[in-house]
Amino acid sequence: MKSRAVSGAVLVAAVLAATLTPGRAIAADSLSFNDAQVAQGRLAYGRACALCHGGNLEGAAGVALAGATFARNWGDGHHNARDLYVVTAVQMPKGAPGSLSESENLSILAYILSRNGYAASEHPLSLAALDTTIGAHSATGAPPREHEPVPRLYPELPSKVDKASGHLPDDADLLRIQDADWLTYNRNLAGDRYSPLAQIDVHNASRLRVQCLLQLGELGSFETSPIVYRGKMYLTTAHKVFAVDGSNCATLWAYNYVPVDPEHLPGNRGVALYRGKVFRGTTDGHLLALDAQSGQLLWDVRVADGGQGYEITGAPVAFDGMVFTGDAGADVGINGRVYAFDADSGALKWSFDIIPTGAQPGADTWGGGAAHGGGATWSSMAIDAAQRLLFVPTGNPAPDFNDQSRPGANLYTDAVVALSLDTGKLAWYVQQVPHDVHDWDTAAAPALFEQQGRKYMAVASKNGLLFIYDRDTHETVAQPAFTTRENVDAPLRVNERVHVCPGALGQYNGPAYSPLLKRLFVAAADRCNVIQKGEAKFVPGGVYFGGLFIPDPKDKQSGWIKAFDPVSGTELWSVQRQDIVLSGVTPTAGGLLLTGDAGGDFLALDAKSGRIVYRFATGGPIAAGISTYLAAGKQFIAVPSGSSSRDSAAASGAATLVVFALP
Repeated sequence: MKSRAVSGAVLVAAVLAATLTPGRAIAADSLSFNDAQVAQGRLAYGRACALCHGGNLEGAAGVALAGATFARNWGDGHHNARDLYVVTAVQMPKGAPGSLSESENLSILAYILSRNGYAASEHPLSLAALDTTIGAHSATGAPPREHEPVPRLYPELPSKVDKASGHLPDDADLLRIQDADWLTYNRNLAGDRYSPLAQIDVHNASRLRVQCLLQLGELGSFETSPIVYRGKMYLTTAHKVFAVDGSNCATLWAYNYVPVDPEHLPGNRGVALYRGKVFRGTTDGHLLALDAQSGQLLWDVRVADGGQGYEITGAPVAFDGMVFTGDAGADVGINGRVYAFDADSGALKWSFDIIPTGAQPGADTWGGGAAHGGGATWSSMAIDAAQRLLFVPTGNPAPDFNDQSRPGANLYTDAVVALSLDTGKLAWYVQQVPHDVHDWDTAAAPALFEQQGRKYMAVASKNGLLFIYDRDTHETVAQPAFTTRENVDAPLRVNERVHVCPGALGQYNGPAYSPLLKRLFVAAADRCNVIQKGEAKFVPGGVYFGGLFIPDPKDKQSGWIKAFDPVSGTELWSVQRQDIVLSGVTPTAGGLLLTGDAGGDFLALDAKSGRIVYRFATGGPIAAGISTYLAAGKQFIAVPSGSSSRDSAAASGAATLVVFALP
């Protein structure tokens, strides 16, 4: 992922981020509103916005629309107030943009203003009043980077290190992972998600039962992939980190991060665990290091400016004394980077620009538009330790849908870039979607594997193709489709809505590889969009779309789970689900394939045939990675349930860890 929708109220926040400043005087004759309008707005908000943004505007699947965090999001850029209304009216609410009346849109804006300290008057907010220019901002030049990332250390919080295990896991553990553990987002550095555990298998999986569960106290996106080392689990929500006993779900410690910079699309996919530290990114562009034993904050690096739309959603990867991460936020016109930080001190070791400029290789693939070119990295990364390469998936170019300002292939967007672990220099790359106009990111980390002495890389693109590459020659071996593809080459037009499959929301997780069965597995959301090209206007910190996309009400969404031959790309079996499948897929030595769908079903399938051998309704959408591990010698399966993301089939449920085991 990225792979996320943007609700109308999120766009309200994005535009407010560039228009209003707490405490700035607003003339009563320009943006005044009255109590009756606020009351109407409260009702309209509850019906159209509260599901994503909370009943009290506190934030849930979407950002908060009131309070200190939202105040920071307002920033100090300014523009014509009508822009705010236009974006709101066109893009909200989720699933039915443009369906609210002029009166409802104005009243919702009045309600949001009232909840943020602006006083009502006798006059209602009117469309004519929105022509008032609040101020002006510059929309030229690249999004500013005010500084190189500098860590803030916390020596006043000394680490309580357990001498027996406090400096582990280390490189040796990551290079030779014990069967009992799950040490990275995709289990190992290669990212194949394969577990060699077999206590739970195709013959006894029907006897699985819920061992324990833990409600994590946060609504919204829940896309973590639990990390487990020696029976101790680490997982995240958008703002929290938990250490949990993997055998009984008892909380060992919890850390709550309060954003200090603006945040835009709250979400997080997990942590890296390395040398006694837990590393995670934040919704406002920081990278944190916590003590793995106590949860105490050790250092905090402000990687990039949250006010400009930068965030870190992906699970970091740590190896060889470094922790690797990257910027997210392409859809607000950031210029993404990949970073390596010293794992002990947080000092920056190197960075790589996803959008090349000047004399950098690839800059000539931008005929314009590179100043706000996008190129995020949303999920996690893979490492080939022998070749000393970091494999980074990259997101779409900006703006979405309107490509007039950026002719060319737009490197290194929608690609996998292989970078030197030591220097961050580009070794090679493969681009899945040159010159993307559909928001078809390469959102998920690749899976690296070997078969019959040949090195491969599998990449699941949001364009619905599973790319299989030779890692030595970089050639494409196969690229089978894994979901519906329709009108993929149809041009987008200003005055015409084009039906396109896949849509812009796409793929959360990547492929998995079973060395036991010599098969690739991938899950998918089968859904389309109606896309209409439109004007692209860059506002610092605001959503940078060149058009709109909406679900086609005629389409019935569904999901797929599929198996492929990893060399020929031949489809071996497929299972269709009535709900989209956003979760990762986890093959095991017990012959199982573990996954879940947005309807809330946790599924264990026979990896040979696709037959479902166990199903359990968890009560909330599953959009995360499913991990399996040993604790006290017994195999468990950890399922993060309750992702009330804007991208879920239904934004319901709260973040809940559900752990399964045999009786």
